[in-house]
Amino acid sequence: MNTNPISCKYCQLPSVIRFGKYKNTQYYFCKHCRRKFVLDTLPRMKTPTKIIASALGQYYGGMSLDAIQRQLQQDYNLSMSEVGIYKWVARFSKQAIKEAKTFQPKVSDEWIADETVLRVGGRNVWFWDCIDKKTRFLLASRLSNTRTTNDAEILMQQAYERAGKAPRKILTDKLAVYLDGIERVFGADTKHIQTSPFGSGEDDENTSILERFHGTLKDRTNIIRGFKSMTTAKLITDGWLVHYNFFKEHSALGDIPPAQNMGISVPFRDWNDVLKPTQIQEIKFKPKPITVEKDIKSKSYTKHRHIKTLKRSRKFSFPTVTMTGVSKSRV
Repeated sequence: MNTNPISCKYCQLPSVIRFGKYKNTQYYFCKHCRRKFVLDTLPRMKTPTKIIASALGQYYGGMSLDAIQRQLQQDYNLSMSEVGIYKWVARFSKQAIKEAKTFQPKVSDEWIADETVLRVGGRNVWFWDCIDKKTRFLLASRLSNTRTTNDAEILMQQAYERAGKAPRKILTDKLAVYLDGIERVFGADTKHIQTSPFGSGEDDENTSILERFHGTLKDRTNIIRGFKSMTTAKLITDGWLVHYNFFKEHSALGDIPPAQNMGISVPFRDWNDVLKPTQIQEIKFKPKPITVEKDIKSKSYTKHRHIKTLKRSRKFSFPTVTMTGVSKSRV
């Protein structure tokens, strides 16, 4: 006897029966909401979550859509278009970004800020980021068309809100806009140190950590050969930062991601966790409404036309109502 009956992934009720196979995939049918589905898939999707998670990991790991398409065909005998794969990336990147915002990182008092150039829509834009030196956790990043004091201030404010505290020290390159940007957000309590990107000193006060990060990020952007719009660029870079903070192993941290290195609870450990049903908003079953109102209107309209036809043919009389009752019929 089956002690764990299968529940419908739409209505969550156990009124499920087997509904045949297609391409070696078992389908099920819910007798309550009358929907067909496949196990280990999300609502309105037929591809198993483990395959989607694999594609997301490959994409943010550096593979092109074309290469992922060939890999899915080889490993799972799954024919998937590049557009379909990108839709997976866009949908679940948004979900991961949303969940990651609830995570409160445990960072040190020393941060590093820097900026680099990305190609978006055929022109150069600035990509700003701020990283914690000890944990390698990226606190903030943003895209902008300019490189001004206001841009530096916004970056510092985002990092402050994410960390929940002000740093003791911030290392930057010699870009002058950081001077006022850091001062406006943190005041004199935070020490600002300007250094060369690959300089070295007794305290290793340089931005080489962030320069290595920029190299990794450019490996990602080179594969997709430039973003077509700022909206796409922001989505993919934010999704990649989730991958960097929560999933990508770092040799300097003992081959574990920055978030897991903090020793605190994390919202997810890989893309499979992002695709779990508890992480995705379920599409609840809504029965088709009965169009009673439409039927009534239809009948009323038919009756009205019938009466109008009779009146024109003078075969139907309408009584006139008076204060004393009903008078003679008016033809």
